[in-house]
Amino acid sequence: MKIQKLLSGGLFLLTAVVTQAQPDTAKISQKALLYADSLVKADAFQEWPVYARLAPHSVIRYYGGEEGYLAHVQQVRAYTTSYQEEAAPELQMQTLVTVKDQWQCVIRLSRYYHREDKKYHLVSYLIGQSKDEGESWKIFDVNYNTVGNMMQIFPDILDMPIPETSALTEEQELAKQQAAAAAAAPSAKKPGTGVRRSKG
Repeated sequence: MKIQKLLSGGLFLLTAVVTQAQPDTAKISQKALLYADSLVKADAFQEWPVYARLAPHSVIRYYGGEEGYLAHVQQVRAYTTSYQEEAAPELQMQTLVTVKDQWQCVIRLSRYYHREDKKYHLVSYLIGQSKDEGESWKIFDVNYNTVGNMMQIFPDILDMPIPETSALTEEQELAKQQAAAAAAAPSAKKPGTGVRRSKG
C-alpha cells in the first residue's frame, strides 16, 4: 500500500511538472500583440520616446543611437503617412517561435494611407523578441528597414520567414489577386488533345 502511494505521488508530481513546462502560446501571442499595438500607436501619435524604448538594443545601435534611429524612422514614414483619417491598422500573428531562453515572432501589420489622391494598402511586418518567457517584448517595423540586411540590424534573428513590405493601390491589389487566382486554377483542357480510340 505504501509503495502504491509513493508511485501515485510520483506520477502526480511528474504530471504537474510536465503541465507546468508547457508554455501558454496563446497568452504569449497576446502579449506580443499588445506590445505591437503600442508600437503602432506610438508611431501614429508620434510618441517617439515610447517608440524608441520598444526597439531592440541592436536596432538602436545599428543606427548610431536613439537619435539616429528615430531620424531614420521619421524620414521613411513620411512616404506612407496619411493626412486624412484612415481605418484602424490590423495586426495578425504570423509566426511565433522559441529557442532556448527567448521567444521571437513575426506580426503582420495591415493599414491604408492616401498619397497623391490614391489609396494604398500597406502590408509590413513587425519583428518581436522576448527574453522573459513572453512577458515583455522588444518590437520593430521591417517597413523602416530592409529584410536583406536583417542580420546586421538584428543579429539575434531566428529562422523565420519574413515577407517583404508591399504598398499597392486598389487596382494593383486587385490585379495581383486575379493573377494569383488564375495561377492557382487548374488549366483548362485544350481541345483536340484527348487520346483517340482506334476503330477496330
